[in-house]
Amino acid sequence: MKHSVGKKAAFAAAAAALAISVASCAEENNPGVDKQAEPQFGYALPQELVTTNAGTAVGVATDASKISARLFPGAFIEGPDQQLLPNADLVSANPSKRSAAVINYQINEEATYSDGKPVACDDFLLTYEASKRPDLFGSDMPLFSQVENVDCKPGSKRFAVIFKPSFGERYRELFSAGTVLPMHTVAERAKLPDGAQALRSGDEQALTELGKQWQESFLLSKTDPSSVPTSGPYKVVSRHDDGHLELGVNENWSGVKPAETSIHVWPRGADVKKLREQDQLRVADIDAGGNPEALGLSQPEWRVTKVQSSRVDTLRVSDMGPLATRESRQALNFCIDQRAIAGAVSKHSGAKVQATGLRVIGPAHPLTAQLTRTSQENTAFAPEKAAPLAGQHIRIGFLETTSRYKVIVDKIKASCGAVGVSVEASPRKATDYGVLGVDYDVLLDTRTTFGRNAAVARGVSGRLTEIQREEKKLANDSYSIPLVTEARTVASEAHVHNVMDNGADGGVSWNMDRWVTRETPVPEENAPAADPDAKNPPAGGNGTQDEPAHKSGNAS
Repeated sequence: MKHSVGKKAAFAAAAAALAISVASCAEENNPGVDKQAEPQFGYALPQELVTTNAGTAVGVATDASKISARLFPGAFIEGPDQQLLPNADLVSANPSKRSAAVINYQINEEATYSDGKPVACDDFLLTYEASKRPDLFGSDMPLFSQVENVDCKPGSKRFAVIFKPSFGERYRELFSAGTVLPMHTVAERAKLPDGAQALRSGDEQALTELGKQWQESFLLSKTDPSSVPTSGPYKVVSRHDDGHLELGVNENWSGVKPAETSIHVWPRGADVKKLREQDQLRVADIDAGGNPEALGLSQPEWRVTKVQSSRVDTLRVSDMGPLATRESRQALNFCIDQRAIAGAVSKHSGAKVQATGLRVIGPAHPLTAQLTRTSQENTAFAPEKAAPLAGQHIRIGFLETTSRYKVIVDKIKASCGAVGVSVEASPRKATDYGVLGVDYDVLLDTRTTFGRNAAVARGVSGRLTEIQREEKKLANDSYSIPLVTEARTVASEAHVHNVMDNGADGGVSWNMDRWVTRETPVPEENAPAADPDAKNPPAGGNGTQDEPAHKSGNAS
């Protein structure tokens, strides 16, 4: 009898173990939510989490700045209403009294990485040098081509940026979020004792190693992100098996500490509806055309806002191959029907988008309405003028996970194909993104005008007449072809205050450290932000702000 009981007990134990094993396998095969998960502050993004380096081409394509906005904050922060907010908790920047082409930078004496190492001018020098060698660093920071030199004494808290003649007005657009990264970490992983010296030496082998580590040290698939020190209010605590990141407080941050001490950042593909049901979601940046109601993100429990961002789906055109001449690039523009693309994207996504032909300023800029005629001229569909491109084969690269990109390329293929221009879609993975001018002739991505259009001196801060002049110049060169605006949908749980989309690359992440959960809900009429200070710079600890928020757009 005892033997029988023992066998039954053993069987029961084995069955229980099997059940646990099966449950474990089920959870592994359904990443995104643990059935027994504890409530958490979750933040869902519409892109893959690939890198925290927003200065690489892959970082630009995958919206890395949405991850790194408060891990590696920039010298200026893109706030709402086209503002550039000074970030004195990191660095102060002032034009020299002797020359507007020289910008003097003072790094906050208390600015420190999460590993205790000080932020130094070496980190800014690395950003600049990386921008000059996209072949080695995989960089995509074109505005630095306006810079002649960065004067930095290794280890110093002071440095100067010297612009080329006629440039310097756009210094606030340099060193943006996710591009100023720890030189000491990159140099150490490149096995170089002196990173700054290696940058200045011109040694190709040393530069190659630095370039490799400047990319791989921040790739989430290659490096444990918790081992990489950050300079902002948050650091990466861990990368979970399901791919999501857990952010925690950087205790060495000298500014105001974040209100939320832990934020879980979820990638594209996470089960947003299930996260909400399991009380593991507080903020969601929903893919264009996504239905928040279908995800359970609706009033009164959630605050949902739908806006046209300041970003535009844009073609970047190589100056090599079939589009090397200005005439050929203009011909490509003429055979593209932006209005037909807008209709197709709106139908595909369910979100209304608009055609735009402006390159210097975005759809949300205060002067956009006064440039309607310019935009219409730049988007004129005139296939009969595409003759210089007839018989040519054009490859358009794009990130394959962004479904609307294929819709856009298909429309271009149809309209240009009708006049004898062969267009080939070249979808790319984030892990094999390729290089413009080598793997494809044109690159389709989504971007703001900040840090772009390096040929123009004024940018978004110019007066109307200046912007009109710059728009004409860029349209004539046609190195970029704007297509349609980006529609954005953001949802936040009703009790989460200060969630506000800046309309730019950082999205709602720009003031992540100001998000706070309160007992009182956000008034529905005030969504997405309840407090006036939600629009203020997230900075606000030590250091005084050397200048007020810089707002773009002046009538003349």
